Amino acid sequence: MSGQLRTLRNRIRSVENTKKITRAMEMVAAAKLRRFQDMMNKSRAYTHGLEELLKRVTAGSSKKAAATMTHPFIKPREEKNIALLLITSDAGLCGSYNNDLIQTALRFIRERKTKPVLISVGKSGVTALKKELTPRNIFTDLRASRVEEILAELQQTLETLFLENEVDAIYVVYSHFKNLTTYKSTVAKLLPLETPTAEKTGAGAKEYIFEPSPEILFQKLIPKFFEAKMRLIFLESIVSEQIARMTAMNQATKNAKEMIDSLVLQRNKARQASITKELIEIVSGSRALKLK
Repeated sequence: MSGQLRTLRNRIRSVENTKKITRAMEMVAAAKLRRFQDMMNKSRAYTHGLEELLKRVTAGSSKKAAATMTHPFIKPREEKNIALLLITSDAGLCGSYNNDLIQTALRFIRERKTKPVLISVGKSGVTALKKELTPRNIFTDLRASRVEEILAELQQTLETLFLENEVDAIYVVYSHFKNLTTYKSTVAKLLPLETPTAEKTGAGAKEYIFEPSPEILFQKLIPKFFEAKMRLIFLESIVSEQIARMTAMNQATKNAKEMIDSLVLQRNKARQASITKELIEIVSGSRALKLK
């Protein structure tokens, strides 16, 4: 009986230690979530501002000027070769977050006639797809202090692939952030860009006076719009990851608490049985002495 009690005490101690770890990880994820969410909200406002500016440029230009507004990033191509950017996490312990993204990427790959060039952000994605594809570039160590560095390298890699005609289109599989309880694995087209136009936005035909010219503005805004769009996608993925990890660790903490309660109950029952057995032995011994 003492061996059983010792085993139960060790298990309780072990689960309590695990509970402390999961609780700490939940708090760390919550802190990171607040930081990355603030970055994402600022990026979303900036991207929306650029989009509105592009709408004004295209809507306020004459038909002749609009016809000259071209850029390699918006020129449609026949998709013979494509690239796939997969954004996952470096670490696990975030529920089904990575698995959902990997399954979405696998479905996309199997629907294509040719295998895409893989660009991977995070270790989880490239580890899962190593049998399907050999990655061209891998970006890891996704810390807040490295966001700008990673984004700059990632932008350079994607622009080089597209502008040097190695690929005709670039797609991204990422986790689209909706709210603090909802995110969804999504496939989106990064390049060629679909630019906001006057016809789609319902803007009027009123012409504006621009300085510099609309054509120059358009050439300047398109690369910035691509950069802003990519930044927003990247930050949405990180925010979704932190939500997934915080949720997973919260559930793990609750499960640990329930397990501790169950083990404590077992320990109390075992201790009670041990005390009862000892009392019976004492009473039996006392009766045996009296009979003598």
